[in-house]
Amino acid sequence: MLKNIHIYELPEVDEKIAFHIYEVEGKTIKNRQYPHKTEQAHRHAYYEICIFINGAGSHMIDFNTFSIKSNSIHFLTPGQVHLISREEHYHGFLMVFSRDFYSLGLQDEDLLITLPFFNNNTSEPILNLTREEFDELLDIIKHLRKDYKRDSEIREDVLRSYLHIFLLKCRYFFNRNYFDKDIIKDPTFLLVNKFRSLVEQNFREVHLVKEYADLLNESPAHLNKIVKLITGENAGEFIIKRIVLEVKRLLIYTDLSNKEISFKMSYEDPSYFSRLFRKKVGASPSAFRMQMKKKYQQ
Repeated sequence: MLKNIHIYELPEVDEKIAFHIYEVEGKTIKNRQYPHKTEQAHRHAYYEICIFINGAGSHMIDFNTFSIKSNSIHFLTPGQVHLISREEHYHGFLMVFSRDFYSLGLQDEDLLITLPFFNNNTSEPILNLTREEFDELLDIIKHLRKDYKRDSEIREDVLRSYLHIFLLKCRYFFNRNYFDKDIIKDPTFLLVNKFRSLVEQNFREVHLVKEYADLLNESPAHLNKIVKLITGENAGEFIIKRIVLEVKRLLIYTDLSNKEISFKMSYEDPSYFSRLFRKKVGASPSAFRMQMKKKYQQ
């Protein structure tokens, strides 16, 4: 196991509320209450939102590296491997929270699963905004920070409401920036979001397009067609891509054997599993593990 890739739990401070916000400036985080060191690749057991006021540095998320731009937001889902490399002019905020904190008291507790930038639904969980759009979100942050420091019996409910509004606005901007407005209004867009959510909840056991099509009362052919329309890849490719991502994570931060990972992902034939991985990644599971070990233990 690559022991230098840690998983961090949400810190317990104040009244043990499962939500925190931090202001960050410069190359290193100086806030002593911040939950962990950030010099090496790691993962979280909670959601994290990175709000970048000044673009200075780069951000590796699940084996892809992105430049940090001003007026941008990056979204991290529990389990994602990431590393932020900050430069001197870096300035921004970090919001961290648990799923239970967000869902508690909300009528639609599954909304968090359907947000397009969370839960591995996109290879670029990034939102680049205009200054005017970004200022809208900063205004929410300003009020949120004020209530975060306030001693009140309704503090948790207020913070949850601000977070909810913040994420809804992010979803609006994300959909507008990444998808044609006519597609967003189409019922098939909602159906594809349901498919994405089902994949996120079931990909370890359910691998076939037909099984997801049955859950959605659709034909496999139609499901493939609409998923490709929205995501650029058919339903089968979407499912395999999510499986491969999880396998990469298991290879990097567990000591499970290839056979154990195969069974964990509900593949009874480890040889078939290895061939599938090699076809998608260009290397066997063992070779990929060695490559990542060399990369992260330098």
